[in-house]
Amino acid sequence: MRIEQVLDDGTGAISPALAPLAGALTVKQPEKVLRWLRRTHVRELLTALATGRLPLTHDALSSHSHPVAARYMRHELIVCGLLPPVDKHLVDTEEWLRRRLAELVDHPHERLLRRFALWHQLPRLRATAATRPLRATAKPYATQQFTQAQRFLTWLHEHSIDPADLTQAQLDTWYTNARVHQRHSVHGFLTWAIEHGHLPRRLVATRLTFKPGTVITQQRRLALLRRFAVDDHSDAGPRTAACLLLLYAQPLSRIQHLTTTDVTEHDGELLIHLGDPPAPVPEPFAALLRQLVAAAGPPPALLFPGRLAGQPVAYQTLHKRLRKLGFPIKEARIAALRQLVLQAPAPVIADALGFHQTTATRQVANAGGTWSQYAPGDHTPLP
Repeated sequence: MRIEQVLDDGTGAISPALAPLAGALTVKQPEKVLRWLRRTHVRELLTALATGRLPLTHDALSSHSHPVAARYMRHELIVCGLLPPVDKHLVDTEEWLRRRLAELVDHPHERLLRRFALWHQLPRLRATAATRPLRATAKPYATQQFTQAQRFLTWLHEHSIDPADLTQAQLDTWYTNARVHQRHSVHGFLTWAIEHGHLPRRLVATRLTFKPGTVITQQRRLALLRRFAVDDHSDAGPRTAACLLLLYAQPLSRIQHLTTTDVTEHDGELLIHLGDPPAPVPEPFAALLRQLVAAAGPPPALLFPGRLAGQPVAYQTLHKRLRKLGFPIKEARIAALRQLVLQAPAPVIADALGFHQTTATRQVANAGGTWSQYAPGDHTPLP
């Protein structure tokens, strides 16, 4: 099957609107393109776009019957300039909610679930995406919120409880029997429903408090730094991600989006822009980071590219690669952040590394720091 055939607009020639896509496919590895074109639903999707049966829009691709193929096609069309850029995690969440709501047409509380998704969840995600790219955790968080809201409303129906008549005792009964992750995920729905009168306003939705996370020792942290900064037997990508966690406490959702423009040289010193001001990069990690930047290509290239054109490595893929190397992701990040806030005031660390000040300040207390206990004024020793 040739590209000219699947992109034929019915006149025996490639559709002019898809000419950039045809050009992009011809420069890819031929065996991969041919394997891709052998899939029936891929050929049908391309032909539908070429003949105009499927409009060349994001909405049309979102409603396609083969979401995986449509998702890959979306990225190719964006790279070719045939579709405007769009936040991947926002689109994926919109598609998931659309499919889930379609499955719940017979649910007794479908209208309330629809309002929660369309009036609360999506507007908040769109507002965030308008200011910055959504993190990879945005979709799992939103889908868990919706799923637990559905389960909670199903529980009400099974116990013949009208949401408008729900009592605090009944809500507490549900809390008692629910698991920790269910109580945590449903909190957003309960808060929204109470504030907007879908549940009685007198109810109190209990907010969970979490214990400080476990950490690795400082000796273990330094040993891991030495291992990943100089061990050239492993791929440079996961090693760089591990060092960014150990040195700067960066989450994977931020690491995956770093580009070559985030790394600069000034007076012979390597700097990485995670906040303001940029943070210095010490040796031997600087040598590893320079190696990754050189391999990435001309700027602005992704330091951690994924399989999809113009997209970073998937969050779960990067997570699995680090786990495969035996790297304690969560424990190492918490240990790094606590060590950083012991070395400088929390607001300074927050600005330099792009953290919310509340996050940094909370770790000061967990680390046993005393920055916040210093009295103001002149601390010059008396003679």
